[in-house]
Amino acid sequence: MKITLNNQVLAGGMEVNENPTHFHIQGKRHIQIVQRIRAQSVQTLNRGNLQIQIIFEVGRKHRSQKEAERHALVHASQLAQANGMLFIELEDKEHQCYQLEHASLENIEIHYSGNASYTRYTILGGILGAKI
Repeated sequence: MKITLNNQVLAGGMEVNENPTHFHIQGKRHIQIVQRIRAQSVQTLNRGNLQIQIIFEVGRKHRSQKEAERHALVHASQLAQANGMLFIELEDKEHQCYQLEHASLENIEIHYSGNASYTRYTILGGILGAKI
């Protein structure tokens, strides 16, 4: 699976041995809670506004520990303004592609051990669907 956010490659896929792991998708609607005085229970109002959260991790092997350290120190800053369209390309026979509209990088966590770095991405966006 290859994942890109606009032109930024977050997971390069099988070709470069950067397959995402621990891949999670959560859909959430924004619900308004109405709490009236002396009411037996609350009311909920579905405000629509579907929010999709995608979380995944990517492990990368670097040529040296120094390169892994550098990656851990600068990668988050390189993605500071990352938003737009998230593309998820399946690496199967059909090469299916999905897209998450209005996607933004919400959180990034990076750590390294030896010459390997591990990055956990959290992306928020709107509608997730097949690319047309």
